[in-house]
Amino acid sequence: MAATMQVEVVSAEKRLFSGEAAAVYARSLEGEIGILPGHQPALLALDIAPVKIELESGDVERVAVHNGFLFYQGGHLRILADIAELASEIDAQRAEQRKRELEGATDDEDARDESLKKQEVRLQLAASGN
Repeated sequence: MAATMQVEVVSAEKRLFSGEAAAVYARSLEGEIGILPGHQPALLALDIAPVKIELESGDVERVAVHNGFLFYQGGHLRILADIAELASEIDAQRAEQRKRELEGATDDEDARDESLKKQEVRLQLAASGN
């Protein structure tokens, strides 16, 4: 079994991460999942949630993924998302402001709830310091 796997995280706008990782943890629509090198092939729809990428060095890269897909096969893991942001690039003040605006909104509740969830993930990652 290999000690690492090749990981790519890509949004509709850009490639956010490409490198070797020892583990990846994400939340699919069915629940939490951890992928280690040698995992069985997997194709999962991702929820609005953080993705944690553990590097072989022990460092951690965190990414806010707002829906998407995780595909793992043969030592290669790819996350494809419409929207994804590195924790280090999240503007916490902007997310907090947007969250306050949404909490007072009374229009489309489903869209509001989804957007609130995105802001909460952004704020969670911004607070984690990475």
